[in-house]
Amino acid sequence: MKIQYLEGDFAELFCHGLAGLGPGGLEDEGFRGRFPGRNAAMGGLVLGTGMRRREFSHLLVHEVPPLPAEPTEVPIPWAVPELAAKGRKFRTTWIDYGSLTAIHSYIALERELSRGPWRPRKPLVVEEADFHGGRVNGRRTAWSQLGPAERLRLVGPEGGSLLLALSYDGRPFVDWGTLFRRTGSRIRERFEPRFPEVAPHRLRHTFAMATPAKLVEGHYRQAAQLAAATGDAAGLALYLLKADPLLILRDLLGHSSVTTTEVYLKRLDVHRIYRAAWESVGTAPDAAALAEADAEFAEEEF
Repeated sequence: MKIQYLEGDFAELFCHGLAGLGPGGLEDEGFRGRFPGRNAAMGGLVLGTGMRRREFSHLLVHEVPPLPAEPTEVPIPWAVPELAAKGRKFRTTWIDYGSLTAIHSYIALERELSRGPWRPRKPLVVEEADFHGGRVNGRRTAWSQLGPAERLRLVGPEGGSLLLALSYDGRPFVDWGTLFRRTGSRIRERFEPRFPEVAPHRLRHTFAMATPAKLVEGHYRQAAQLAAATGDAAGLALYLLKADPLLILRDLLGHSSVTTTEVYLKRLDVHRIYRAAWESVGTAPDAAALAEADAEFAEEEF
């Protein structure tokens, strides 16, 4: 059977591989790649948020949510850009504290060293940038109004892309399909011959499997109870305590209906682990739900 997602040990091995490490996070003396901090941070971002490739590839550095002052077990909300999201549908997903910390570390260290004078042919120069938007070629613009093509043209006053992931001289980096494929190949050759091919969307599938596991096991509920008691992240804590797990996953993935999420999970072989929790008792899914679920698996190309 085709592997649709990464089990926990394989997901961990993949993250280590992106960071230029071997199993267990040990040094891989044969690693010759570049930008390990960027690659590991972005891999953790996708595994932690479930974003589609089109979404995370065009994130701006200014759209990264701030890091909470103290470590927290409650996931941290992350607004997915409206025009970068599939169907231009706004949604909020979340990310764990550790993964967000890795992103902030990349921004402060490796990304800072990658900044340079790069400019596209028709640059959109941004000044006075903040979390919500900036002055683009002299006009105040919300990030949510910008599509992928425009985001690739955004640069700072002295050059350098505003995308979160940078390459040499401040160039934007978006070729995650090739990077993930090569990382998987290196893992197979050096450490684990059973390791599967990894496309960006397969990490979204992995998020979709790991999240209900934590919801069913009560991991997020326990964290939410603690947060509600201390008054920290009260709104999200209430949501975690009151909402049905399937509704939560629907919202995180940006599906239009719970039926779509049910169909999607079944196609990921979810019954093997969560049969009792996710068995559908409703009627057969309609054509719209089936088409939306089909689209999830149509995005698996490298």
